[in-house]
Amino acid sequence: MHQEILREYGDARLRVHVVWVRRWATDTRDQVDGAGLLDPRVVHYWDRTNTIGRQLVERLSPDVRGLDYDYWLLLDAGARWSPAQPPALRGSGGTVVATAGRLRAAAAPLLGRR
Repeated sequence: MHQEILREYGDARLRVHVVWVRRWATDTRDQVDGAGLLDPRVVHYWDRTNTIGRQLVERLSPDVRGLDYDYWLLLDAGARWSPAQPPALRGSGGTVVATAGRLRAAAAPLLGRR
């Protein structure tokens, strides 16, 4: 599903940030294979202590059905994070696969498609 969306918007100027967290005791950085997200517009991060993921959920209050992993957030291209004010969300969902249609619909207007 992820690769489908990236292929569909292959000419779009976008950046995808993927944060991998240690969810299970056996999860390690060397096991992260990109999950098929091998597009040059994708940047991968390893967050062993789930610091980034926890901050995203706490500060942005996304609609991720209580998940603290396996979710997506959509922000404007010029979004900036500051201690005083987190950026506005254009969309969110979880799990990624279950809400892929919502991701596609939320991204379309930002990418010039309806």
